[in-house]
Amino acid sequence: MIALSILSVVLLALGGLMFDVARHSRRSTAVAYRSAALESATSWIQALPWDSLPTVVGCTDSLTTGLLEYTRCVELVSSTTTSRLARIIIAPTGVLQARPDTVTVERTRARASSPFAL
Repeated sequence: MIALSILSVVLLALGGLMFDVARHSRRSTAVAYRSAALESATSWIQALPWDSLPTVVGCTDSLTTGLLEYTRCVELVSSTTTSRLARIIIAPTGVLQARPDTVTVERTRARASSPFAL
């Protein structure tokens, strides 16, 4: 009877430990996917033509990166004749939950002529 009691206490402790490990693993998975979504959004905004940057301001309905569903919001923070500063906010909306994250990207206008031309 004593051995059965000890075994049940050990199994309950292991069950609680497994629950914590699963919860932390799910959270770190969501953070990894959120980081991938931020990297993808940064690459996307860097690839856009200079003149189309003001047209992408606003929020998208729903995007996915791996298992993460999220909303991507883009706002133009500042705009000069030679540079534009855009803020991208990734807000997870699906089953995987993580806090929203923000990245700021600075784009500069390409030179009109080649720097190698003399």
